[in-house]
Amino acid sequence: MYVFNADAVWFGASYISQGIFITILISCLALFAGLVIGMPLGVMRASHAKGFLRKLSDGYIEIFRNIPVLVQIVWFYYVMPILTGVNFDPITAAVIALGLNTSAFLAEIFRGGINGVPTGQHDASASLGFTHAASMRHIIMPQVVRKMLSPLVNQFIVLIKESSLVAYIGVLDIMHRGDLITTEYSAPLESYTIVAIYYFALCYLASKVTGFVEQRFSFPE
Repeated sequence: MYVFNADAVWFGASYISQGIFITILISCLALFAGLVIGMPLGVMRASHAKGFLRKLSDGYIEIFRNIPVLVQIVWFYYVMPILTGVNFDPITAAVIALGLNTSAFLAEIFRGGINGVPTGQHDASASLGFTHAASMRHIIMPQVVRKMLSPLVNQFIVLIKESSLVAYIGVLDIMHRGDLITTEYSAPLESYTIVAIYYFALCYLASKVTGFVEQRFSFPE
């Protein structure tokens, strides 16, 4: 019969909570990297041109969307140093892998947002003398960003959950600390329940806060 371990709960809750900052840090940095890379990729994907850049963006997105996130994390941590001679610390490797993976999904969100703007606005901006770049910057992208608030929230929550995979390369996040408590106290029920509670709290809080921001700063169509 399983014996409940109160010591694992008492010490584990405190120890595991120290990984919350690392989980949030990795998720935020990966989301930022995903936005920086994903936006130009989305613009290229929304373009009707079929040139080299479009093919490059298509290939990039297909690669990162169709390889499991865990494989990407492990690849950047163990394989990239072999190819480049540069050793990444676990957090850096995690941010790079999650950021590149996220950029592929955000690119599709940007593409959908751009294509969702009525074509008449593209034509109107051109008739007013806006170049394509100026039109995207001043007219199209502000609307796209407003429409993307909800998908961005969802992607950030996905990132928080996917960040648990970085425990595989030794990052002391929530998940890895839960593993250590399980090993130390032989208490999987207690430690992984605490881990689940922390992840639920983070994702729930993120959805509520960003939901408020969406309501506060969105405008009627």
